[in-house]
Amino acid sequence: MRDHLEGVPGEWAMWRCLDCGSFYLSRRPNRLSIGKAYASYHTHGDGAASFASDNGSSLLWRWSNGYMNARYGARRVPESSLGRFLVPLLPPLRQQLDYFYRHLPGRPGRLLDVGCGNGVFLLRARDAGWQVQGLEPDPAAASAARAAGLDVVEGTLDTFQAPGSFDAVTSSHVIEHVHDPRDFVRKMFALLRVGGFAWLATPNAQGLGHQRYGRAWRGLEPPRHMTVLTPSVLRALLQEAGFSRVTAHRRGRGSRYMLQASAELSGCYGEPVRALSPLLVDVLATLHSGLAEECVISAYRANP
Repeated sequence: MRDHLEGVPGEWAMWRCLDCGSFYLSRRPNRLSIGKAYASYHTHGDGAASFASDNGSSLLWRWSNGYMNARYGARRVPESSLGRFLVPLLPPLRQQLDYFYRHLPGRPGRLLDVGCGNGVFLLRARDAGWQVQGLEPDPAAASAARAAGLDVVEGTLDTFQAPGSFDAVTSSHVIEHVHDPRDFVRKMFALLRVGGFAWLATPNAQGLGHQRYGRAWRGLEPPRHMTVLTPSVLRALLQEAGFSRVTAHRRGRGSRYMLQASAELSGCYGEPVRALSPLLVDVLATLHSGLAEECVISAYRANP
């Protein structure tokens, strides 16, 4: 494969484990050189602007805001209180909005977002009453998050020390970027208080997108994605680390970007574009968590 997204030179090989179905990049950039692959990454944008743009004034937006205010304690406007009753009747939309707030527990506390990028989710969680902090290795992304008024530590879980300090630790599309996913999950566990909540999202190695687009599937993204997991492997890693109440969440709406980007990458490889309907994938992802383009899993640190 080649990097058609950021233009990192060279060719890259992604191998698939015949036992678990996950993907593994080999050879791969080492820990000292991997930063060169993120020169113009999408997380460098204005987090406050992204937060403000995630809204609208249509009737559907007002229902959505009403649901998110009732379910997650947000303060979004404009809103319609009917949303708390109507949105649950529309599973693809409800699941998308639950993903939007990362299925957070109803009682706010102290939250750490690992790989927070420009901080757009931290702004969302803060608006819902959480005391938030971010951890971000990319200096440009960390700077963008701080410019939005957020407390962000520049670094990774390898250097961040705050055991048992957080009620929730979230990480969206980060575990595929790290060199050691097992250690990553263990460090998330250590940061949580007893009863704390963890949430992860990552591309689904078993999704229909890879079956259709092969090496052009957006979820592979060499050389930044080191390991692309299956839902069963991610679940096993969480359980092995000591987590309980491990839950795979249905994604609902949300496949359009991944599938459109994959179709465009097919053209970069000179391959015929075989479109895969986002509507079809969203319907399947509404019915079964394992059929989405992403693995979305939450878990709790149980009592010792």
